[in-house]
Amino acid sequence: MSAASSITFRPVTDADLPLVHAWLNNPNVAQWYGLGIENTTNPAMEQVFENYGARIRGEQPTLCYIIEADGRPVGHIQAYRIGDYPVYARAIDYDDDAWGIDLFIGEDDTRGGGFGTRAVNRFVETEVFSRPGVAVAVIAPNPNNARAIRCYEKAGFTHVKTVFVEMEGEEEYVMARRKLAAD
Repeated sequence: MSAASSITFRPVTDADLPLVHAWLNNPNVAQWYGLGIENTTNPAMEQVFENYGARIRGEQPTLCYIIEADGRPVGHIQAYRIGDYPVYARAIDYDDDAWGIDLFIGEDDTRGGGFGTRAVNRFVETEVFSRPGVAVAVIAPNPNNARAIRCYEKAGFTHVKTVFVEMEGEEEYVMARRKLAAD
């Protein structure tokens, strides 16, 4: 993807779920990203519909988006208020009013070259910090995912702590970015 690529976000719809399913089963995504709090890798189509359907219908507070580059769907990004998931909030022991972000780039030709950093920056600015009262964004990759950690550092996130999240059965490298007065 060129540095000049236009990056936009649109809500996930039922029609997007076959593509999300394919992305979640891409080995480059499945290595680091799973479905739901249990972090289920390589999910079946039914699991994808069950997980995302509740979010699409507004039955869960997680907001899910398709990342588009020049109008082409290339990945998934979601945001949620940490306190809306009390078990997770306790696990990472972080401010309930912070907003968590999770994402993956599903198209292999879109990884690298700074696209992820630009997408995270744009998302934090347009979809997270634009919400009244939101001053902190949190992202928590696997501590071994050096590529993601570098991406998030370039997007202004700093390491806060590493915690073991029991319901996921793995550690998370908790990173935060604070809203600047000018944001």
